[in-house]
Amino acid sequence: MRCFLLLPALLFSLAAVGGAQPNAENQPSEVERLLIQQRADALGERIEALRRAGADGDLLADVEIYHKAVVWLLGDPEEFHRKIYSHDALLVAAAGIERAEALAKGEHPWTSERGLVARAYRSRVDGSVQPYLVGVPVDYDPSRPLRLDLILHGRNARLNEVNFLATAERSVGDGPSDRLEMQVFGRTNNAYRWSGETDVFEALAATRRNYRVDDRRIVLRGFSMGGAGAWGVGLHYPDKWVGIEAGAGFTETLRYAEKTLPKPLPAWQRPAMHIYDAADYAVNAYNTAVVGYGGEDDAQLQAAVNIREALADDGVIFRQQELNWLPSGEPELEAIFLVGPKMGHSFHPESKAQSERFLTRAAERGLDPNPDSLRFVTYTTRYANCFWATVDGLEKLYERAEVRARRVDGVLEATTENISRLFLARSGEASSIVVDGQKVAVPAQRGDVAYLAKGGGQWKYFDSAEAARGDGLVKRPGLQGPIDDAFMEGFFVSGPTGDARMEKFSAEYHKWLRADLPTQARSASNHRVLFGDPSSNPEIAAIVDRLPLEWTSNEIRMGGKTYDAKTHYPALIYPDPENSSRYVVINSGHSFHEPEFRGTNALLYPRLGDWAVVRTSDGQAVAAGYFDSQWK
Repeated sequence: MRCFLLLPALLFSLAAVGGAQPNAENQPSEVERLLIQQRADALGERIEALRRAGADGDLLADVEIYHKAVVWLLGDPEEFHRKIYSHDALLVAAAGIERAEALAKGEHPWTSERGLVARAYRSRVDGSVQPYLVGVPVDYDPSRPLRLDLILHGRNARLNEVNFLATAERSVGDGPSDRLEMQVFGRTNNAYRWSGETDVFEALAATRRNYRVDDRRIVLRGFSMGGAGAWGVGLHYPDKWVGIEAGAGFTETLRYAEKTLPKPLPAWQRPAMHIYDAADYAVNAYNTAVVGYGGEDDAQLQAAVNIREALADDGVIFRQQELNWLPSGEPELEAIFLVGPKMGHSFHPESKAQSERFLTRAAERGLDPNPDSLRFVTYTTRYANCFWATVDGLEKLYERAEVRARRVDGVLEATTENISRLFLARSGEASSIVVDGQKVAVPAQRGDVAYLAKGGGQWKYFDSAEAARGDGLVKRPGLQGPIDDAFMEGFFVSGPTGDARMEKFSAEYHKWLRADLPTQARSASNHRVLFGDPSSNPEIAAIVDRLPLEWTSNEIRMGGKTYDAKTHYPALIYPDPENSSRYVVINSGHSFHEPEFRGTNALLYPRLGDWAVVRTSDGQAVAAGYFDSQWK
């Protein structure tokens, strides 16, 4: 079997490599730049013609990504990381023109190619086109569903769209023999957080549209930064994968990024680390098959150790077998923790073979999409679902919440910790429902989902999510903050011309998240991101009286204190008063910035919470925090 498991340029990349300034030696010559620009222009003209002709949107994205790749490279001299990038840009532009000319004839031969194939999709987050690569077996039969290995690359400071697409254009060989392999771009190097996390699922959805994927046999794999991503995405969504392979990387913030964290750490930043610290979600490994790996001589072995120790703290007994660790007498946990003897930051061949055997057994068995029991931990309703259970509300935000649920002898039983609302699917099949030892009264005629809410220490059944949530605003899945959460789904930006905060967000989003800021709504569900103040932005003026602050030309009153509006500004996220099912964000893009993007990607955690008062002179928060479960 031949596997395209990791991009060659990414295999040995580290999880914490900084950026580089433009290197004069790597810049294209005047002739090369002219040729690249000419091909980019020619491709752009063909794309416009295809758009006017009404070309299929998915197929057009497969062409557009080649144009974007070349144009963005030309626009940023720093991204000519190696001299060969000029050649790669010409290669990618030529391949894009070839696709455009075929599509103009109603043909799309790349959709039936075998081997490593570059594809793209248009993101719901910002309308940008984003690439992904698919390894397709030579004997691929579209009528037969195949196992899919979803691969998260390691950090590579030299990665851009040209470099990524050129890998497919230069590839040789027949691809994997027994599975599909999809490589996520992840908007370069953000450890698959925020829109990088959304990219994982949008690329997966695109792969499902274009290839026959067996949903019961999807394996998530990653190494280095990709290992951090596999731990994070894998344990936050444990019901999506038949197996997870996470090599190296990081699984918590305080220890891994200790040398680069703010000192002292603002009190409002520590709770936000629970959003992405995978070690906090370790027990979600009970829901899938897990391989943790690190080299014996690699500091990033600690990532897997953190998960294993968290499971041990939960009561799992491990036995050591040479350097490896296996659960002992724990049939409910399907996991192995492998250590590559005398290995640094790479996979030991025998460890890789052992991991492959373990994951193949899991894939052959397949994922049970409707298990009789589950166990799920979360710290935020951003991560709320596990099979047939949804944690719709927390009693205390950013503290551990857990549900254990099972169906036995017609009874649906659940025990909870720190949960205020719990939705259980397929409840109509149960003769009774018992939560935290309390038998819940249910109507004779009830729907498929039991919407349960707790009040006064007692659980009560409701016939809809809205009824369970009650009147007024409540934090719930996808509407719980913090500020950065708005940029995981569709959003658009509005503000006065020349607003420095908006211009900074635009530049950073373009560079590090590989898209231009959308300035118009593409859907009624898009979040609004508004910059300025009530005097400079009419959209802010229209809602300011319905936001949880007082804001005049002279004063800002927030969090029980008053600030000078001439030297401070508010930043916050809140349910949009004009559409409470979406966010409005005021005066903030991502709350971390270029130093964090260039540094270790473990630093990409929220810096402001749900709200902040920020000093205009230096952009530093003088106060910040979180709204409660009722957005107060």
